Amino acid sequence: MPEKIKIVVNEDRCYLCGGCAGVCPTLAIEVHSSGWEFIQDKCISCRICISACPVGALSEEPLEVKA
Repeated sequence: MPEKIKIVVNEDRCYLCGGCAGVCPTLAIEVHSSGWEFIQDKCISCRICISACPVGALSEEPLEVKA
């Protein structure tokens, strides 16, 4: 099982094209005209969204798991 991650967006680079949301197999990313939303509970840490972003606006951070 892959390590759980948190997807982070660089808002200065993101122009809300929706490419990341379009490839997300679990619909963990929603892009609206007002911004971007990441739904952690739906993410399976596949990283497809990161590679799909045409401007490299997405990155990952380790997800802190509470013991």
